[in-house]
Amino acid sequence: MESKNVLGIYISKDKATIICLNPNDKNSEILDCFSVSVTDHEQPVIPALISQISESCNERKLEFSQVAVTIGCSMFMQHNVHSEFTDQKQISATIRFDAEEALATDISDIALAFEITSTDKNGSNLTVFTAKKKILSEILLSLQQYNLDPITIKPDVNCLSKMIFHKNSFEQSMQGCLYGMLSDHNGYLVAPRDIDNSNKSGTSAERTFLAGPKQNRTELLAREILMTIALFGTEEPINSIQVFDSTGTVDFPSITEKTGIITKSIDWFGQPDSQINEDENSVNRIDFAIAYGAALSLSDKEQT
Repeated sequence: MESKNVLGIYISKDKATIICLNPNDKNSEILDCFSVSVTDHEQPVIPALISQISESCNERKLEFSQVAVTIGCSMFMQHNVHSEFTDQKQISATIRFDAEEALATDISDIALAFEITSTDKNGSNLTVFTAKKKILSEILLSLQQYNLDPITIKPDVNCLSKMIFHKNSFEQSMQGCLYGMLSDHNGYLVAPRDIDNSNKSGTSAERTFLAGPKQNRTELLAREILMTIALFGTEEPINSIQVFDSTGTVDFPSITEKTGIITKSIDWFGQPDSQINEDENSVNRIDFAIAYGAALSLSDKEQT
């Protein structure tokens, strides 16, 4: 009998985090989780990462029937684009023209995906993700070489948003809450919207930014939060901020003071998952969450 397990793969600049998930289990049982990295940058990084992923999956005897991939924010760009349409099919048919006009550049060598963030009588506001076809082709061809053909390739912030919807207990409403996450090199801000509590889903406004190792992470996050709130608009005012910083250096009272919004830590994010083996401490918490979100996203029915 073919395995129903899903392999979620998060590919960043020179590292990949992999999770094997049983999506049919009520708690989405984690079967395994690990990371691989490339230190020799004289060789092509993507093929070397994929080779290590395949080798590790074979060594661990992982069984799965589907693969979902998510790529790091250094590999794509995010844009706000307006469409005069509200119908998904009409937007899909015209999005490349709208994006090319908004970006004022030729996008023939660019792959594109979009999400509808809001609609009104004037059309739709879209979040558009763009990535170079050359990068995606290299990822796809390398994966197919090892029979790891992915069903989806999504931006990392999109998968992180999926993880937040899945993990949140819904004991408290997510409406009006802004989630901020800082990994070793990247920052993410997610504001859930149009939440359906019955199936733990919804849409969200999402932003990514770079977080350098020498930057003051408190000042960086406060600045990005204020910028993000301004960009997201005031339809649903942000009344609480929840943050997880992988380095543990963010000063929460300072964020509260600078933004005027009470800021707390995301309690569940930093806790070790009981399903992760103790010897997998090298797996970064946010990288793990992104790979988890990629695997979960295959059960989604939304069209993007």
